[in-house]
Parts: sequence; structure tokens; C-alpha cells
Amino acid sequence: VGSTEEDGGRCFATMPASDCAVCLETFNDTDCVPARLPCCQRETSTFGVCLGCLEEICNHYTVEAGRVGKCPRCRERLYVSADGVVSKAPQPRGKCRMCCQERVLLDGGKCDACILGSQFELTYECDRCGRRQQIPHPMWRYQATPGEFGTTPWACHNGCDDYTRWRVIEADLGRVPAHDAPEGWRTLDQWLEQIREERLRVARARPGERRDRGRQGCVVS
Repeated sequence: VGSTEEDGGRCFATMPASDCAVCLETFNDTDCVPARLPCCQRETSTFGVCLGCLEEICNHYTVEAGRVGKCPRCRERLYVSADGVVSKAPQPRGKCRMCCQERVLLDGGKCDACILGSQFELTYECDRCGRRQQIPHPMWRYQATPGEFGTTPWACHNGCDDYTRWRVIEADLGRVPAHDAPEGWRTLDQWLEQIREERLRVARARPGERRDRGRQGCVVS
């Protein structure tokens, strides 16, 4: 991330990117402070996101409550502390109490796939028998595009009596969360627009309130 400047023991980022890729506002030291991403940002990076948008992602586009969310570029799990410190989120591993697989565990001892699947229990089409089945797992993650069958099998209970491949039925495609769809679905812009609209809505509701993080900055732990 470009160069840095020291101020009171904190490291302020000065990045090549001049605008936030999410809200499209120009970086400043008040309400669009650039967040320094510890995951995929490099000195030559032209991608940048402000702390406000990163916090919005943590608050509304994650299966975890609080200050953990995914980087809008590489989807690394990030943690944003109350004073603006951005770091990679902890990765505690163990056996998920739902799927019983060894996974990174989140709230309640469950993995993010099981949590997300229970929130978005969609209907899928079997590639073998063509019948439909609700599956409490984000099987869309294994579909390269919306029209292709996924690469990871799931048990078909409609007569196949075997593990088969699946795809989200057309009627449920709109329910797939844009922030979690594979890159080939081309939903990144849709997700960023959702964040943008939410930040504008909040700004209109509180027109006299401006975030002042100019003296706090955004640092990496």
C-alpha cells in the first residue's frame, strides 16, 4: 500500500487509489478514510475501499454478527476493530456441529457454509433425474455460472439414491446473495451497488452527521 506516515504511533495509509471502489467517493481524512487492507492490497494496487464501506460490509453482508466481513476484492475474512484497526479475522478450526466437517468455525460452532445455507435454503435441480430439492447448503458456490451444474455433489432424495450435481432453479437465482456468488456469476457490481445505496440511505437519514476518523486513521495490526 504505497507509503505510510506516522502520527502519534499510528500508521496512516497513502494509497495509489484515489477513490473508494464501493461508494465511489474521493478519499479524505473525515468521512471517506481509506482502509488499509491486510489481505490483497499492494503498493501498485489501484483498488481501494474506505473504512465506512468496510464497516457496512461487516454489519450487513456477513453471516457473523459484529465487525467481521469479507474483503470486496479477494473475500478474505477481515476484522475491523472499534478504533478502525483492520486485520485478518481469526480462523478457529474444529468440527462443525451441523455438517460435522473440519471447518473454520463461526458463531455457534458452525461453519459459514452451514450458517449461510440455513439462511438461504434454496431449491436446486438434480443433473441426473431433473427433479427439484431444497438443500440447506450454499450449493451455488460450486456453480461456475448460474446455468451450470455445480462440481460438488449432494445426496438426491428424489429417486437417484446417490450423490449428484445440482444447480439453483431459475426462480431462486435472484435469492442467491450477491456478495457470496462465484466470480463467474458477475454479481460483484450488484453487491457494491447494494452497499452504495445503503450508505446513501443512512447519509440521507442523518444529513448533519459526518464520520470523523481523520485523527484515528485506519491501521493494520
